[in-house]
Amino acid sequence: MADFMIPTDFGLSEEQKMMIDMLKKFKEKECPKDKIGEWDEANHFPVEVWKKLGNEGILGACFPEEYGGTGGNIIDETLITEEISNSFSAMGLAYLTGVCFGGMSILHYGTDEQKQNYLPKLIAGDWNFALSLTEPGGGTDVLGALKTRAVEQPDGTFLANGAKIFTTGIHVANTDILICRTDDVEGKPARGLTIFLIDRDNIGRQETDGDLLNQPFSQGITYHKIKKLGSHILASFEVSFEDVKLTQDQMLGERGKGFYNLLTTLNNERIVCSAICVGLAQGCLEEANQYALEREAFGKPIGQFQAIQHQLVEMATEIELSRLITYKAAWMQANNPTDPNVGVIASMAKMYTSDAAFRCTDKAMRILAGYGFTMEYHIQRYYRDIRQLVFAPITNEMSKNYIGQVMLGQKKSY
Repeated sequence: MADFMIPTDFGLSEEQKMMIDMLKKFKEKECPKDKIGEWDEANHFPVEVWKKLGNEGILGACFPEEYGGTGGNIIDETLITEEISNSFSAMGLAYLTGVCFGGMSILHYGTDEQKQNYLPKLIAGDWNFALSLTEPGGGTDVLGALKTRAVEQPDGTFLANGAKIFTTGIHVANTDILICRTDDVEGKPARGLTIFLIDRDNIGRQETDGDLLNQPFSQGITYHKIKKLGSHILASFEVSFEDVKLTQDQMLGERGKGFYNLLTTLNNERIVCSAICVGLAQGCLEEANQYALEREAFGKPIGQFQAIQHQLVEMATEIELSRLITYKAAWMQANNPTDPNVGVIASMAKMYTSDAAFRCTDKAMRILAGYGFTMEYHIQRYYRDIRQLVFAPITNEMSKNYIGQVMLGQKKSY
């Protein structure tokens, strides 16, 4: 079994404390809970809030100063995501797709020209990204299911054809990150995948709700909204690519090494996803606890009853444990990103926090009872939104497979 270093310093820097305090005040002013509820009902993503997050320097916290960032790391990403996701997990998801999938991938694998083109705009809140990876034939089995192909033409360009599903936020993204196959290597499906950056002028048209960005589109890419149980604020889409012309300049990283490039972002993805779960669960606890302080039955607040109080304590304990493993993973990633143990702890964090948040939303719904089931209270939104995070962006079962294989030395189970 692997040896895992345990961090002992739980303190935050003064800059980090100021950042979180500023973000709390920002949320109170720009996205109060009632407003978030309206956006959820209207299936509307507030692009203006994203822009203001850029104005406040939040989106640049983990990027180098040369691009307009403040030079932070994954710990800052985690702090920001947890705070944003407390009552507003959809914006936490937008942060995941924009900063983690988009910005970090470009920072690590982009050319100097791509970094100069995209990162300052992302950091300023003027740009966002979507990721087209999952295909209709399979989710976790990316290598086996991926059929989208970009074929090189005599002039050096590529024509892409295929279909993607669960591409989140493409309707408000300026760039879609497409993962497709450009080459075949017999017996090695991980080789031959390439990443392309497709800017808004090439993204396509939204055929169900109209063009939300009101910008022109070229031919070849169309997308259709998927009706979902939760995460209504940040919609997901089926995307079709038909003879989409791509150039060498749009390639991110090396040709044929796209899958390996993706793997290096997975730890950040799982840590940020864990922070979303922690923030969402914390929002549930705060609302359920406040309700238990105010709601009376049989002449006293219901929080005075052990049946209610114990559930609140169980929620608080699970959230504290979730926070500890999430920040341990972030600390390990920040201090030694090449350590293979980081992937194990990051996978544990994503698995545990999503299940814990799932349980917390259920407890909160029980505490509020009938009121928790009404659209007037926010618990129903948390209850709906957490459901997808137990199987996305990776299923908890697949996380267990990975942990069993890497940490415990068991035979590969898939």
